Amino acid sequence: MSRLKDVELDVARLLEAAGLGSLADSLPTLYAGPYSPGAPDAFIACRLSASEKPEKYLANAGMALHRCTVTVLVCGERGPDGYSEGSARARAAWEALYDAHPEGYVRVDVEDGGPTFLGEDEEGRPRWSLTVEAEYFSAL
Repeated sequence: MSRLKDVELDVARLLEAAGLGSLADSLPTLYAGPYSPGAPDAFIACRLSASEKPEKYLANAGMALHRCTVTVLVCGERGPDGYSEGSARARAAWEALYDAHPEGYVRVDVEDGGPTFLGEDEEGRPRWSLTVEAEYFSAL
């Protein structure tokens, strides 16, 4: 068993538990990692964007502290209501991840004051991003 957690998947599961999409459907609306080209207009993707080298915790304690950063991309639907509905979904994702305390983690928290609007993608879908930092311990 790996000492490393699948932080992308764990963040996506937190969003799924908050009712912001599904990982399991035949056409998922939540992605842990890259999203498929056939993704629906409205979806959320969680991508590991950075990890620091594990820090040995308390000398000779046999524990390491891992710090990982996940970028959450929220994509809204095209159309007249796409911006307002997508913005509401991005804020809901931020709220679901703010000061979260999932089992197995020391800390999961957003690093931004709110979602950042990125403009529209090449298909005209409005997009937002937020950054999440996750910390957990593992045995050395």
